[in-house]
Parts: sequence; C-alpha cells; structure tokens
Amino acid sequence: YIDGKFIRGTAGAVIFKKVGKKQVVVGKSKKEFIDMTPATYNAAYVFGRASTLASYIRGSAEPIIGFHDGGMISRFTGECNQIVQKASTDKEGIFDFRQDYFNRLNGFEFNNMSPVKNYLFAQPIVSLTEQNVTIDFPEIKVPKDLKFPPNARYCTVAFSVTLFDLGNDQFQLQDIQSFEIEIKAKSFTHPAQQLIFESSAGSLCVVTLALYYSEKTFAGNAVINKKEFCPSAVLKAEFCPGEQTKKEGWM
Repeated sequence: YIDGKFIRGTAGAVIFKKVGKKQVVVGKSKKEFIDMTPATYNAAYVFGRASTLASYIRGSAEPIIGFHDGGMISRFTGECNQIVQKASTDKEGIFDFRQDYFNRLNGFEFNNMSPVKNYLFAQPIVSLTEQNVTIDFPEIKVPKDLKFPPNARYCTVAFSVTLFDLGNDQFQLQDIQSFEIEIKAKSFTHPAQQLIFESSAGSLCVVTLALYYSEKTFAGNAVINKKEFCPSAVLKAEFCPGEQTKKEGWM
C-alpha cells in the first residue's frame, strides 16, 4: 500500500519498506537490502498505486462478481498497472487521468470460464451526466440474444455502479439494481429496460454487469451459478463530466 511517498508491503520475492526517509526493498529469502534507482522506485510506486486502485475496484464490485477465475486478480491488476503507467507524469506521485485510459477495462471478464460475451449478445448503453448514470438495456430476443444454461429457468441481469474520487482517494458504493427474465417454451421479445444510478461530477464511474441464473425447485428458485459458471464483466469505466470536489460521507 501507499504510505505518503513510500510503498509498504510485499510483491513477489521482495518486501517494500520505509527506513527513515528512504525507500528500500528487502529480499524475502536473503534478507538483503536492494538499492533502488529513481527509475526502479518510480516503477515500484506506480505498481503500488495500481495494485491499490485495482483492489478497491475489485472490492467494490465483489458483491456482484460472485465467483471469479483463479487468474483474475493478477489479470485485473495488470490492466490497472497499464492504466496508471499511462497516466504517470514527470512529477513524482502526480497522475493525469484526463485521457480515456480506463476504457482499457471495458469488457474485462471476471470469470474466463464463463464470459458474459458467450451468454449476452446485446450491448447495454451507459450514459453519464453530472447527476445520473443511466443504463439502457435494449429490447432482446430470448433465447437468441440471451443464452440459458441447461436447467436454468430464470436469469437475473444485475448492475452495480461505484464512483471513485481518485484525487482524494474516496469512493461511493451504490445498491445493486437488477431485473429478471424468465425463459419460455417459445422464443419471445423482452422489452427494453432502463436503470438510473447516482452520478458525481468528475468521478471515475465503474459499471459492472453480472448474470445470475436460477432453476425452479419445490422450495423455490435456486441459483445455479458456481465457480466454473458465473458470468460477470466490467461494462463501462469512464469519468463523469464536470469537476470533482471532495464529498462528505464517501469512504
């Protein structure tokens, strides 16, 4: 994690420490101090910042992600590291996120064993204003545009929206919104849906989509998602228009 201008924690076979006013790295096995050049320090700082950002984004989406594949955390951290590297400037500890670097996360699959793109063949549209995050889910043909696994009768299409203030290291969680689609004996058209979340000027908005399938049993509906089958992905990562100001009550 980031402690002011210093990094603390482990990464692979090394441990980052702060000794006085100097950043040092200790090898886990040999317990030797490793001198860091300015370039090495900068790369380590950027990676530390990216790792922290990745953990917060993943954590905010965890309630909707459910099960993910074994390599997801590494893959997601790698994507965030690429973003933070692009946003780094010549000034120490200063990042410029004004470009659309976070577009890199759009479509990121949290479970490669059951990617959303293999089950949903329609593209929800996300619109951002200073007041609202609006998700327009189009009219679809079922089961042509939404595939159901064997035994599944219902699909809950769920969305989460989290807002991040990167300048002040704050974020705001919001309640998950969803709607349910029941498969029928014959093909049918499911009407368009619109979901509206809160926005905040200048904040990074991360929208996550998940599909939860369930079957009907004598005791009620039972979710059939499991580790090998749990589709979820980043739908959109983009900054809301306007200028960011520090908010009261954010985490």
